[in-house]
Parts: sequence; C-alpha cells; structure tokens
Amino acid sequence: MKIFLLLLVILTSLSVSCTNDNIDNTEVLGSTLTEEESKKTAKLLQNLSPENPANAYDIAGKIHNDILDVYLSENYPFNTIAQISQKVDSISVLNSDLLNMAISLPCNFQEIQETIDDPQIKLEQAIANSSMTNAAKISLSNFMDSILLWETNEYAVIHQSIISFEALVISNTQFSNEDKRIILTTSSIARYSAYYAKERKDKDWETSVGNRVGAVQGAVANSSTAINKSIVTGLIIQNLQTE
Repeated sequence: MKIFLLLLVILTSLSVSCTNDNIDNTEVLGSTLTEEESKKTAKLLQNLSPENPANAYDIAGKIHNDILDVYLSENYPFNTIAQISQKVDSISVLNSDLLNMAISLPCNFQEIQETIDDPQIKLEQAIANSSMTNAAKISLSNFMDSILLWETNEYAVIHQSIISFEALVISNTQFSNEDKRIILTTSSIARYSAYYAKERKDKDWETSVGNRVGAVQGAVANSSTAINKSIVTGLIIQNLQTE
C-alpha cells in the first residue's frame, strides 16, 4: 500500500509534463522495459541493489558510491570545502569508470557554500537556469520534492519509487535528450546515495537536500561534475552535522 501511494504521488506530479497517452502507457514499469531488463530489475529489487538497468546514466550513481566509499573508508580529517574537494578529485582520477566521461568542471567553492546555507534556493536557481524545457524543469522539481516523502521509508520503497519515476522520464516523448540526461543523472545519484545511507549502515553517511542539489547543479554540465558536486556538498554537510 505504501508503494502504491508513493507511486501515485509521482504520477500525479508528472501529469503537468506528460500527455495523458504517455502516462497511460508508462504507469507500469515493465511496459517501458524489455523482458530481460524487467527480470533484471525484479532481481535487483529482491537483492536490494541500487541499480536500474533501464537508466542509461546509471553509471553516475555507481561511481558516486565508489568514490564516496573510498573517501569514508579512510576517515580523512578534512573539514573545509577546499580540502575535501581536492581529496575527492584525487580519488576520482583513479576511478576507471570516469575515463569515458567528460572532465569534471572545477569546484566552485562559493556555490557549494551557498548551497549548504540555502539548498532550496540554489535548487530552484539550478533548475530555472538550466537548458531543460519547461516541462522537464517541472518534472525534476517535483521529483526533488517527492524524495522528501520517500526518504524515511525502507530502501526497497525508495528504489521502486525512483525507478518508476525514471521509467516515465525515459518514455516521455516531450523531453529532449538533454532533459533526460540531466534528470536521469540526478535520479541515479539520488538512488545510489539513498542506498548508501540505508544499506551501508557501517558507513557514516546520510543523504541530504544539499547532496541532491549538488547533483542537479553538476548534472547541468555533465555526469562527472554531478558526481563531484554531490559528494563534496554531502561531505561538508555531514561534517557540520557531526561537529
């Protein structure tokens, strides 16, 4: 019942950016996937894996968790944006999955600080100033609001909610390729980050609004920047919460 209600929120929020035909054809996740992909997704859900084979930008979330895992495992004493950013960069260059991605843009320390101070304003600005179509901007904004409703649930609920949202985005013919790239990169990082917080209980990591806003800000440029900004912003916020 929980899952049904949460998915209903997604479908309702997306109605402003999808035609009735699009929604009717994509309410069921399996309808947007091949039979093989559907079986993989069902298995991943059963095993509580964060993956979504249908999302072409799923690798962004995987890299996010790989880099975060290396950083947290070393218990670094860094507490400034500059120190954390430099260390994340040094870990990133050793990640083989990043070799095929565009280079991450330099970290804007002031923007990260502003995001920490007022994440909602920076989120609205990032979405409004992006190259996305208006329909895609509304969809991403609604998704970011919906995450707040999901994050107190078990990861299986969060995962199902996010991949159902992603299925709607993938099948939406109104969205441009750029719309889908930005949204699906953001949702992938959100999905994997939530997995890290919920399932990796041995690690000192909690997702935050700032962490997700960093992903949106970076995704506007490319996946590498989304990964970098999400991790750095999240780590700074984590430090502030534990001080």
